[in-house]
This record gives sequence, C-alpha cells and structure tokens, in this order.
Amino acid sequence: LPHCANERRAQLAVSEREPAMTTALQRARITLVVALACAAGLPIHAQAPSASNLSAEDFARRPTLRSPIFSPDGKKVAALAEYKGRMNLVVSDPDSGTVRQITVFQRFDVSGFAWISNKRIVLQTTDYQRGRGEDGRGEGLYAVDADGSDSRTLSPAEDFKRVYFYQERIAGSDDDVLALSPIKGFDSLDLVRLNTRTGQYKVVSTDNPGYIHYWVVDKDVVPRAAFGRSADRKELIFWYRDTATSKWRELGRFPFFGRGTQPIQFGPDGTLYALSNLETDTAAVYKFDTAAGKLGERLLRHPLVDLTPVVNEENTLGTARSPLILDRQSAEIIGLTVDADKPETYWFDERRARLQKSLDVALPSGNVNQIRSVGDKRHVVLSYADRDPGTYFLYDEDKRTLKELLRPRPWIKPEQMSAMQTLRYKARDGLEIPAYLTLPLGKEPKKLALVAWIHGGPQARDEWGWDGEVQFFASRGYAVLQPNYRGSTGFGHKHLMAGAKQWGQAMQDDITDGIRHLIAQGIVDPNRVCIGGASYGGYATMAGLVKEPGLFKCGINVVGVTDLVWMHEIGYSDFQIYDPKGSDLFLDAMMGSKSSERAMLEANSPRLHAARIKAPVLIIHGGNDQRVPIKHAEGMRDALKAAGKPHEWLVFPEEGHGWNKAENVATYLKAMEAFLAKHLGP
Repeated sequence: LPHCANERRAQLAVSEREPAMTTALQRARITLVVALACAAGLPIHAQAPSASNLSAEDFARRPTLRSPIFSPDGKKVAALAEYKGRMNLVVSDPDSGTVRQITVFQRFDVSGFAWISNKRIVLQTTDYQRGRGEDGRGEGLYAVDADGSDSRTLSPAEDFKRVYFYQERIAGSDDDVLALSPIKGFDSLDLVRLNTRTGQYKVVSTDNPGYIHYWVVDKDVVPRAAFGRSADRKELIFWYRDTATSKWRELGRFPFFGRGTQPIQFGPDGTLYALSNLETDTAAVYKFDTAAGKLGERLLRHPLVDLTPVVNEENTLGTARSPLILDRQSAEIIGLTVDADKPETYWFDERRARLQKSLDVALPSGNVNQIRSVGDKRHVVLSYADRDPGTYFLYDEDKRTLKELLRPRPWIKPEQMSAMQTLRYKARDGLEIPAYLTLPLGKEPKKLALVAWIHGGPQARDEWGWDGEVQFFASRGYAVLQPNYRGSTGFGHKHLMAGAKQWGQAMQDDITDGIRHLIAQGIVDPNRVCIGGASYGGYATMAGLVKEPGLFKCGINVVGVTDLVWMHEIGYSDFQIYDPKGSDLFLDAMMGSKSSERAMLEANSPRLHAARIKAPVLIIHGGNDQRVPIKHAEGMRDALKAAGKPHEWLVFPEEGHGWNKAENVATYLKAMEAFLAKHLGP
C-alpha cells in the first residue's frame, strides 16, 4: 500500500510506538510490539530495491521467529526461534520484555508445540535429516514448564516403541493431555490420558473396536466416536457409542477410496458433527443423526472446494480433523475456515464477524487476516498475502490498539514480491483445472519465460500465499505456473479420483494443457519453458520431458520418483514400515498394480525411456531420503548417461526428502538459478 486510507485508519485507534524488546530478542533479530505505521498515515513501505537484488541466501533464511502462541491466560507467548541451526522453543513475557530460551536441541528441530495450561507446554521434535516419520525415529514428544523447569521426555525421538502422538489438551487439567499410543501396534492407535510430569498414562479408549486412526471425545473427555479401517484395509469405518460404557457400533462403512463420512467433533450440547461427500462432490459439514445412523442437517458447504480439516488454533501439534472454529471457553462453534482459491474465514459469531471486517479494512488490502483469540478481548492476528510472508499483530478490543508483535521475515518487503493470480483452465477432456500464476514484477505479461512448478503428493495441493521458491523464480524474471492437476486434494471427490492410475497420463496432460493455455494467450514464450518440482513434481518433470520432448527446454527434478515399479518395491519405505499392506493397497489404487498393471507402470516410468528426452535435466536429491530413496535419482542419472543425454547432478548427503539447513537451501536455489539462466536465458 502507498499509504493507509482514512477509512482504514478510522477503524482502529492505534497506540503510540513502543520500544523494541530487550537484547534477548535482538539475538533473534526481531522487534516485538512496534506500533502500526498507519497511525500517522505515513507510507507503510519506502521505495524498495528490485527483488532481483535479493540473494539466494535471503530466500533461504529461516524465519527469525515463528508460530507465536499465547498461554491460555494471555500472559506469556511461546514461539519457535533458531538456536545453533535448529528451531527451538522460546517463551516471552510481553509485559516485562524478557525472553527465555526453553530448549536447546542441536540434533532435532522443535516442529510443533501447544500450551496445555498457563504453566506447561508440550512439544514435538522432528529429525528432518532422517526424514519425517521414518520408522518412528526422529519424532519425540516432550513437556516443559514455561520457565524451562521440570522437563520430561514423554517419548524419546530415538525409541520407536515408546512413541506418542499428541491429540489435544484437556480443558481444566494443568498437566494431562490426550495422546495416541500404538500400545497394540500401529494398526490400531489407543487414546491415552498422559500425565506430562510423571509420564504415566491411562487408556481411555476402552473396548477398542480395532484399527482406529483417530478418536473424537465429548465434553467429558470420553471417546465416543472413532474413525478407522477394516481388517482387510479395503473399507473405512465410522464408529460410535452413546455413553462411556456402551458398546461401539458401526454408523457407516465406506470404500477406502470412495465417498464417505467421518466424525469430526462433538458440540457442547452433545451434537456430533461430521464431514461427508456422500450427497455432494465437495465435502460438507453435517449434524449427524446418531440414533438413525445417518446424515442429518447439512450445515456448511463450499461449491468449489472441500471443507478440509485445519490444525486447532491453539497449537501447532496434533492431527487436524475439523474445519470448524470453537470458542476456547464455551466450546461453541463460532466460525469456519475454508481453503478456497484464497484462505477464507466465515464467522457465525457477530462480534468476531465485525472484528474481522474492521481488521480487513485496517490492514493491507488483499491480505488474509487470521484471528486467534487470547481470552475474550485480545486477539492475535496473522496478516499475510501472496507478496507478504506475514506479520503477527495483537489487537486489544478494550484499548482499541493494534500492535505489531512479530515479523518473521523482516528482510522480505512485500512491494518487492510478485502477485500470485488464481487461474482456471480446461484440460483436453473438459475437466477444469485450478491453478496459480505468478508473473514477475515489472515485466509486461507477454512472451515470458515460464517455470511450470509442480507440487508433490500427488494427493496434495498448491495454496495461495507467499512461497519462497516461487518468489525466487519470479525475482529472476520468470513466470511461474502451479497447476492443481487432477488427483490434487481439496477440490472435490471427482477431481481427486480423476487422477487414479493416471501418473504420466491425464495428470501429465493437465500440466501440458495449462502451459499451452498460457502460450495461446501470448503470456508465455513457447521457446522458453522449463518444468520442475519436488517428489511427485520431480516425477512429473521427468514424465513431461519424456512425453513432450518438444515443449520443454529444461527440467528440474527434485527428490523425484523415476520408476513406478520401484515405488512398490523400494519407494514409500517410511510408510511401508508402519503399514506395508496398506501402502501396497494405496499404490495399487492410486498409481497401479505392479502385478496386473506392470506394463502400464513401465510405460510411464521415465527411467526406462531416457532416450526420448531431449532437454537437459538438473537432478537434485537427498542422500538420506526415506520417502523416495536416492536409487530413483541414481537410476535416472545412469539412464541419461547411457543415452548420452545432458544432465547435471546435485546431492545433499545429509538431507532427506527436502532441505533443512539454510546453507543447503541457498545452494539449491543458486543451482536452479544458474541452470535456468543457462537454458532459458536471464
């Protein structure tokens, strides 16, 4: 924004500028509690240099501080900050300005945490070098008081057999949490009440019907709904019981890859809410009629996207099950989050709806402003956009003040970044493909060089917001296309299942059709197109080079699959340790069977068709990758070499399925920058 419009400034009376916090926070290179510049009607940003002046290191740098969460009473703030190359936990007292270093892990990162009382915090570590979730090692659960005392290891990161997975805090309890535990094995997780001071637990999922993925508890902390699978892994089962002593009964069985219904939470009046796509293509929220065993009133639905679960606003841990927002005190449903073309929040509570409207006017136009209430009258607001990696503010309703709490990436200036446009185009069979297009700042949208950057999964999706890789490409002058090809999640059942067994086929055509759509509009130069991506995106890169050799001038394969038969035999190895039969069934259904459909898999395995590739390839992989073992990269490299095809090679021996160290991220970005400049021009 050039300045804050008068109507924006009229919405909120902003406090005077307050000093930065003490030297403890300066170590983290942040400034907390800075007044909003709009108070004086001054320009928010001075004229900034071009984004091309930002270095790879600027884009690779970790945020100085992230995920600030207030204690339930609002008196302390916990957050993650870098300490000796790892993300660790710090706790701040905003009133005194002090900051305390709580953890000093040097092998693991703290990947999530939650306040379980005003005094105690539970946190999870992840060893990204080994690969998240790889046979249970590298993920640990710990608890500690906010002053750093009375720490306890609840499940060691190195001990596979004692792992717990945090589910949620227990209202009214200072020390206990609900956690999932594989007491009987990972085939069926039990729900336990875990004391974070003693490490002792009590199983609360009595009379477990078996093969449960997650539990839903009522207001009395009694598990009365559950969601799991059948013994043969071919069906998903919705379980329910009326009381703590009632027998579990099935309320529904659904094909593993078909339409179905799943419980998400109980309301304070005992109403059970569920997500279902039985009646609609996109998943909607219903009241569930437990007596009749069927869907009741349909409450909420979005016409274009599924109502997908989100992580609870009070923590960065746990498995998300519900898109509904609950009041922290009453547990009443007060809002809904929707991940549409842009993230959206709908409030059913009139006071919060007015607050959202006021903040949307006061903060930069076009930003997504997510509100997390701290008590009744104070609210933390995360304001972010496609060009803005985000700023946290604290709004006090009584004082009517809006203060800047934290800017995790203060060196990234929004006016230097490029806008991300939503785009929808038709695939050759008529299916509508949602996508995002980022055009380089300051360039006329004609005959641009393009990087088609393909998301992994493939059961995942690209989202609107600041993306470091995308902005890095745009800062170097390239347009970036991010298609949510068929098989991507969140756009309804039809869109998801249209990708079944279409690796290298219709899924690949969706990417090609998006590129040709931009060429037809004159936005993209047909002679300057590169394809790239990570994981499935790396596969799509190689498949695109094989299938459309005349379209691409280069390809960037990052931790990509290259042989679909190998996916069955060596790929997905971390999943296979937990549930090898389930992994095989998943791959059979979504990719293809290695026994009955082996010819199809081989026909769409880029490693076996290297001779068709014309464009040079940059292959980047992690030596410790447990999701897509490096054999995929080595096999593709050897096949290209045997066929006499140009290729470049970069391996990070200590990294897994992605890069954890900032210096490796910078090296990765520089390698791609040089590769693109060489083959597409600057």
